Amino acid sequence: PAPPASVAWQAAAEGRDAEEQIEFSWAGETARHVGTVVHRWLQRIAEDELKGWNAERVESLRPNFERDLHRRGVNAPGAAADLVVAALKNTLADERGRWLLGPHPEARSEYRLRTAARGFVIDRLLRDKEGRRWVVDFKTSRHEGANVEAFLDQERRRYAAQLDAYAAALGGANRGLYFPLHSGWRA
Repeated sequence: PAPPASVAWQAAAEGRDAEEQIEFSWAGETARHVGTVVHRWLQRIAEDELKGWNAERVESLRPNFERDLHRRGVNAPGAAADLVVAALKNTLADERGRWLLGPHPEARSEYRLRTAARGFVIDRLLRDKEGRRWVVDFKTSRHEGANVEAFLDQERRRYAAQLDAYAAALGGANRGLYFPLHSGWRA
């Protein structure tokens, strides 16, 4: 018999829908790749619940970061790897960063969630000791000028809709942004 007629099919978008609507052209490809590598290693550190992670270990992984960045198309990955190292070291040295990556009664990293309308990928989902649920997004945004606090406040406003959508999809949650390059936190 003849084969059936072909069917047009397109997979649903996989997460990060709200982020894709936010303008990133100013950041450049290298910054995007740095963010991807930082997210991957923050996930790994969280999965290890911080066990065995310190500044020395992060520094020893610099060749891995350079190799990963090079594979992603960063031609001279040294400076980009410096940013990855700084982000991870800052997070490990920061009390809030350690809290985010440490053990919790309920914790997930890169948590995929699909609603009837869309899909999400939540960088860190956790329930603290008091039973409060948190959705946290890691932002590797960098600010090199004065007034870092104003920059972090601006970023909180910029990403408010994204965090609100995550929280709504979960039926409610506290919201937070963590900036590894600045050891910055906005809730």
